[in-house]
Amino acid sequence: MPDQVGGMEDQQAEYRCIDVQGSPTVTLTHRHTFALKNNMLSGVTLPAWLSFLWRHGGRLDWWPYAPRIGFLTLLSAVNSLLAVPDWVLMRRRVAATRLHPDPVFILGHPRTGTTHLHNLLSRDARFACVDTLAAGFPSAFLTLGPALARLAAPLLDPTRPMDAMALSFQTPAEDEIAVCSLTGGTSPYMPLVMMRDQALFQPYYQLESASAADTARWLDAFTWFLKKVTLRAGGHKPLLLKSPVHTARVPLLLKLFPRAKFIYIHRDPYTVFSSAAHMADSYYPYTALQRMTPPDVTRFILDQFSLLHDAYQAAKPLIPPGNLVEVSFAELEADAVGTLRSIYDRLGLTGFDRVEPDVQHYCSTLADFKKNDLERWELWVVGVPVAVCMAGQLGQTKFSVRPHADAAQYLL
Repeated sequence: MPDQVGGMEDQQAEYRCIDVQGSPTVTLTHRHTFALKNNMLSGVTLPAWLSFLWRHGGRLDWWPYAPRIGFLTLLSAVNSLLAVPDWVLMRRRVAATRLHPDPVFILGHPRTGTTHLHNLLSRDARFACVDTLAAGFPSAFLTLGPALARLAAPLLDPTRPMDAMALSFQTPAEDEIAVCSLTGGTSPYMPLVMMRDQALFQPYYQLESASAADTARWLDAFTWFLKKVTLRAGGHKPLLLKSPVHTARVPLLLKLFPRAKFIYIHRDPYTVFSSAAHMADSYYPYTALQRMTPPDVTRFILDQFSLLHDAYQAAKPLIPPGNLVEVSFAELEADAVGTLRSIYDRLGLTGFDRVEPDVQHYCSTLADFKKNDLERWELWVVGVPVAVCMAGQLGQTKFSVRPHADAAQYLL
């Protein structure tokens, strides 16, 4: 959460969204219905894809999404063939790879600046990082590498649809994308595919209420993928991982990596909602296999914010002293180098002087970057701004979402 919201000191709070009221909610323009690129499932293999269709095919909107479903089916067969070299040539080496006990996890709600922080930290060559090629094609990237990137180039735009940040197969990416493909949808990312049935995928945030089979499937895919990334980086480097849904998984991550370090980034919740609403309209349609409605998307954004926040606050005391740093996006944006130096110092990471020139160079490449001009939204809870409500204990709460200009009348 931000240090200052609406002039108030930020306080930790517990709140839940159980209903969404008010009009208008998130605006959807229904673009990209027939697009075949920028799909997070582009790397799924045929067995995983058929498993997904067996479990959820009856819930999909085959019209207008039949072309996309057909394309993914064809692509999954190609991916299965491309995966053969990794399996035949590398599986024993992957199985024998030991994960470094000191990974660094970047936590935070989507659109809070996790990507910016990930890009900055990935300048440090000490880390084994997930890139877009590995995340997008987790079954084939290890042996095919650059050849696979050239083959898959038509499936990727040069900039991210949601914010126009540069995008390539070398760009740092989220490990959960890979797990989503490897498991055939055992992931909280699947509401982007099936927004109407988002509740089906909520158990995959924390995995505490998921079935034993689903939990084992996720864990197997997660650890196998991390071993592949580690092996590609030389077999001994600590991992740098960023997937916003990990914010709800601190207890599980600590069981896997008791010495893990965590960096939690937070941002003004009004800006987070505005950015999430923009992402829903600009990116979700690339992955959807169900028609999305504004109320469903609004509920998803708010429920996810609440779930991640509550899970993180409950688990934060489990993190050993010295292994957690919290930063705001505002301070990272104002002084990236200084903020990173502080993160290194507080986590006991050495060698920032060696990394600083690369960080400064990366920051210089962003000099002309223009952030999205987002519509300003206010979130209201029973007539009170969310900024106020976050300073209290709300329990069961009804949220209303309105554009900023319309919300002004509720100040009376």
